[in-house]
Parts: sequence; structure tokens; C-alpha cells
Amino acid sequence: MTLQQLEYVVALDNYRHFVTAAEKCFVTQPTITIQVKKLEEEIGFSIFDKSKSPFKPTSLGVMFVEKAKVILSEVGELKSMVNKEIGSLEGKFKIGVIPTISPYLIPLISGGFSKKHKNTILEIEEMQTKNIITALQKGEIDIGILVTPLDEPFIKEIKLYNEPFVFYGQKSKCLESKERISSKEIQNMTNVWLLESGHCFRNQVLNLCENTNNNNIQFQSGSIEALKKMVDSYGGFTLVPEMAINEYDKGCNIHFTEPKPIREVSIVFHHSFAKEALIDALRLEILDKIPNEFVKNKRFIKIKWR
Repeated sequence: MTLQQLEYVVALDNYRHFVTAAEKCFVTQPTITIQVKKLEEEIGFSIFDKSKSPFKPTSLGVMFVEKAKVILSEVGELKSMVNKEIGSLEGKFKIGVIPTISPYLIPLISGGFSKKHKNTILEIEEMQTKNIITALQKGEIDIGILVTPLDEPFIKEIKLYNEPFVFYGQKSKCLESKERISSKEIQNMTNVWLLESGHCFRNQVLNLCENTNNNNIQFQSGSIEALKKMVDSYGGFTLVPEMAINEYDKGCNIHFTEPKPIREVSIVFHHSFAKEALIDALRLEILDKIPNEFVKNKRFIKIKWR
């Protein structure tokens, strides 16, 4: 028994004519005849008495038709509710953002998003990638913004942009005169400052740099800004995402030669999350605020974070 068959039965009851009912259902007359016959064989009785003209429902057919109308009405209401839910932006939503993205992206989009969607409340929390994945699985948050791919079977990913890495070193005549640096040049450099364990950006830097011997100062931090200050004070270098560059930096920011090493940033959510309008609104706001070259740049090397 299918909803389509129920629609054919209701149409036949309304019009009491196979050709007319078929036209109203946008199918051929043989189609509606065959499908109703299959339905009658399945339920074990005739819905319509065709010995009379015009035909009419049998006694059991009358009850069947009335129940079919109720079912189709409820299905229509359910579809309407789902469509409204999917298209609605109203409500409170929890978003997890990794710490190497949050301080640079969230301030850019918060003001514009709030003005456009006044009935939407976003509760945003900085979380490491593994915690975002766990929270999505448990239903503790609705959306994550982080580095992908995750390759998790229960998570959907919508790519936002490719963000280039930038070399950050202590100012010197050598570095100040250098306009570009290649990935190969940094592979054997020593004294690289790293984020603490658990940050995917740390893993990406380790995948780029073969020799990460540090000096005798052991420093653990979850902040890229703190790493830049350590470079300013003690030398060495670190790698930062391009959005972390600002006019107040004391060190040297040097861009990479092409193909540039990048990280892929995406919106992620559980397969069961149905608020497509919210996801689309966030995506559009983010794409409107980030540098155009993050989206358009086609020559890059995606650095794995696992």
C-alpha cells in the first residue's frame, strides 16, 4: 500500500470516472486502473462497485476511502510542518568552533548575522575538533565550524573556504627582505613554536615541518597570538592561518609560494539536523566576509590534520 495508491482511490471517489481521475492525478487511465487493482488485491476486498454506472464505493470501500482521506491530510500536514521547520531560522542553536578559527571568523560575522536574523540566537563555544565530533554525535551542539575532511559517517560537511598558511618569524634583515617562502624551505628549520596537543592546526604544522626541535623553553598554548609573542621575544618561527595576520604584528609575515599550503574550513552537522535555512544563512554570511581569494584560489596543497 502506497500514498500514491491512496491518492488514486480518493480521486476516483471524488470524480467517479477513471479517465477524469487519471487526468487530475496527471497519470494515464491504465496506470490508475492497475494501481487500484493491485491495492484491492493486497487488502482483500473491492473498494469500488464497478457494476453500476457511475460506480460507487462498496460498504467497506466507503470506510477505506474516508480513512485514506484522513491519512493523506495528516501526511500533508506533516510535510507542511517539516518544510516550515527546515525553512525556519527562529530559535536557539549551539555552535562549536575550533580555537584557531573562532577569534578571527566569529567577530567578522556576528554583527551582520544578528541584524539579519533577529529571532535567531547562536550560542558559540570554542571547542577542539575531537570534542565537536563527540558533541555532534551526542546532540549536544547543532553545528561545528572546523577543519575538514573529518571522514565521519554520521557527519555532513559543507566546505566554506581554503585558508592559506603564513610563515611568522622574528623580524630580521633576512626575513624582512624575503617576499615569499616555499614549503620545502621550512621542512628542516628548527625552533618552531607549536600549539598544544589536541589542536588540528598543530598536526598540520607537524605535517609540514620535518624538524621541530625547540629551544630549552617548553611552552604549551592553545593560542596562536601567544605563539606569535613567543616568536617576537625568543626567535624561531611558527605558522599561522592567514586570518590571524594583523597590522599590530611585530614579527614578519611571509606568504608561501604557490601551490600554497592551506587548510579546508567547513560547516559540519549531524545527518539528522534539518535546519537547512540556518546552515545556508551562516554559509552566505561567512562567504561574504572572508577574503575572496580564499574561495577562488585553485592552486594549493591541502595539509592533512590527522
